[in-house]
Amino acid sequence: MKGSKKFICPACGDKKKTFVPYVDENKNIVDVEKYGRCERINSCGYLKYPDTKPNEWVRKEPAYIAPQTVDYVSQEIVERTFNNFKANTFFQYLIRMFGKETAFELQSLYNIGTSKTGGTIFWQQDRKGRFRTGKVINYKPDGHRDKEKYTWFVHKKIRNDFNYVQCFFGLHLTTSEKPVALCESEKTAVMMSVYEPEFTWIASGGSEMLSTIRLAELPRLDKVFADNGQFVKWEKATRNFDGRQMDVTVDQAVRDGLIEDGSDILDLYQLKK
Repeated sequence: MKGSKKFICPACGDKKKTFVPYVDENKNIVDVEKYGRCERINSCGYLKYPDTKPNEWVRKEPAYIAPQTVDYVSQEIVERTFNNFKANTFFQYLIRMFGKETAFELQSLYNIGTSKTGGTIFWQQDRKGRFRTGKVINYKPDGHRDKEKYTWFVHKKIRNDFNYVQCFFGLHLTTSEKPVALCESEKTAVMMSVYEPEFTWIASGGSEMLSTIRLAELPRLDKVFADNGQFVKWEKATRNFDGRQMDVTVDQAVRDGLIEDGSDILDLYQLKK
């Protein structure tokens, strides 16, 4: 297969086709689903050489793109959101579930804020203490997501040209000493940290958010709790972590008719409770 076409990146899945494949000395693409580089340098950064004799391969170099300086949200802005918890429906739900003391402990641990409209802000803080952005989600009193209200990111309100790079929610809590558990929902990570405190719980914030660059920021990964229907994709994305285990209980519970399609580990855990 010849040519210099670009393809969909196997890591981030960007539909704009940002993946530049590696080619051999005869200008043939080696493996369009595996070897190459994603041009989304800041938000994806996928880069993989062929497994054997990399010096014998030639890659098609895209036009050089100077890396942009990454922007961060100031501590002052973040701390200003640590109030008005009476209007924060999710925080009030945490109080009803675990009590006021535990709710505030979770707020402090995970940097949970409140938007001006009462939405819950899940701040993304990296392991160097820098705040990448904040994801705002609205909830109903029963703890379920309010799908009639849209989800948005705080950095968009700060500056139009704010150059952000997302990270896993809860990344700042991870260490090489304590087992790390990965799930999709920020809400699930917060609440499962109470139910199964032997893990440091982190969330991807979406089923498509397991890019190579985000996973590389983890000091370790011990157990992966994929939402129903995401097992195969997440198993493949996290395969480079030695010893990590994939949870199978959610998919099994869906097959058994115990929980609905698309459920996650929190749904199953609360069913058992």
